Amino acid sequence: MIKKTYSMMLVVMLAFTMLVGCASNSGGNNSANTGGSSPSPSSKPAETQAAKKDPVEIELVHYQTGQEDAINQLLDEYFELTGVKVKQTLIDAKNNQQYLITRAQEKKFPDIYAGSLEGELLANLVNANLVENLLPEWEAWGYEWLGEEKSFKGDLAADNPWGAEPGKYGIPYMVATSGYYYNKKMLNEAGFEKAPATWNEFLDFSEKVKAKGVSPIAYDFGDNWGTMNAVIFPIASNIFGGEENLTAALKGDGLADPKWLEVFNKIAELRDKKYLAEGTAVLIMSDAEKKFINEEVAVISNGSWFVPVLKSDAPDLEWLVALPPAVNANNDVNIDGGVSISFTISKNNKNMQETKDFIKWFVDGPQQIKMTEQSGILPANSNALTEADLDNNIKVIAGLGEKLTKKRLHALVTEANIYEEFWKGVQALVEGKKSPEQLQQDLIKVYTEKNK
Repeated sequence: MIKKTYSMMLVVMLAFTMLVGCASNSGGNNSANTGGSSPSPSSKPAETQAAKKDPVEIELVHYQTGQEDAINQLLDEYFELTGVKVKQTLIDAKNNQQYLITRAQEKKFPDIYAGSLEGELLANLVNANLVENLLPEWEAWGYEWLGEEKSFKGDLAADNPWGAEPGKYGIPYMVATSGYYYNKKMLNEAGFEKAPATWNEFLDFSEKVKAKGVSPIAYDFGDNWGTMNAVIFPIASNIFGGEENLTAALKGDGLADPKWLEVFNKIAELRDKKYLAEGTAVLIMSDAEKKFINEEVAVISNGSWFVPVLKSDAPDLEWLVALPPAVNANNDVNIDGGVSISFTISKNNKNMQETKDFIKWFVDGPQQIKMTEQSGILPANSNALTEADLDNNIKVIAGLGEKLTKKRLHALVTEANIYEEFWKGVQALVEGKKSPEQLQQDLIKVYTEKNK
């Protein structure tokens, strides 16, 4: 699963680390490779595991639950091929920010970090001399990255506001789309052969599920990313008529546009009809996923990264995925997604060249195909996605990429200076502590004060 919440504490710790500084150990570049066949690592193949008394060991840290077995198979294969030992460490997504804080304090970024780094957080890591600029590798390897133009977040422009060295600080590994995941049995029992396409159909489905004593919906409103991007954004972009109109509204009247009241009313409608699972206001993504896997709810909003979890934790559960329902049938429904996980390398990596060789091998077509076929991820290598043998659900998930946008609501409300207030306000709305009208008025006040 993917978590995108980082506290100001991390920024402070990284600022401290930046003052201390770290030694740089930059590696060389690899020759170009356009994919199709697995590139040969620059290190010489080992005849046997024992032939290397002190094999190179590389640390790979990630929080992608459900992919461990597929990754291990590739790591074993790579060890047999090169004698280089790559050890994966799975960390709890909920503790991800604390993990990074600790590593920043130690001034030792993981050899390879598979995650989502962007903006000020990434800039602080760069300024602290902790992560490697991978622009030379990005250009030399020559892969075509799916979703690069949509939302690749691991780059820093020359005019970035934090004064960090411009470049690309990640090699895309996994892309993501998002949608509504339905329990197929519950869907069929409610009289639906396919997922509801409109808001009214969604309400009808929810009412029939509720009549059977099951909570229809679990959203992860306890997670700011899930609140804004997975739940509010599809509804808002559909009501406003697209990303551009939504962006213009936030830059123009802020939250004063009457369409925002319509957005908030849709959430209040689900609340008032008691379609939301108990405690939804504070559920985080893993909580919602557990409810879905345990068949306590009929539908959740989630991303393509949920597929490996379903494959590993609920292999017999029948499910399907679809676009969120449209409130306005005349407008498209946009979703969040794009490059979601990238490989970032520690600047003071003792085995820089071996690490780059491994990443180049891992993101090449054959390996990416194996990953998507075994775990269900969407590979960032566009050739691999085309050539992989995908089941129907994965094809649907990949097809949702046509609805991706360049900017997510997460970024838009940040730019509008209403980030924390927006999230907390939606939670209060779900808990019944605020009406849609109160929420809109409160956000208007905040927007006005912060954007004088």
